[in-house]
Amino acid sequence: MNILELLKLIWPLVLIQLGLQIYAIYDVVKRKKTKNLSPLIWIIIIVLGEIIGPAAYFLLGRSEE
Repeated sequence: MNILELLKLIWPLVLIQLGLQIYAIYDVVKRKKTKNLSPLIWIIIIVLGEIIGPAAYFLLGRSEE
């Protein structure tokens, strides 16, 4: 398997991860209030947590407004 074939397999995952991160950060900024942690900490977790960070935010940190 060469590098181009590997990139073709990984590219959709990168787009999904990036989309989740962007939407999660947008949601944190829009809501301005989160459960458990401050919004700034959630943004750091989202950015550094790759795909687990946004999932953790949507499951644990999102406030019901």
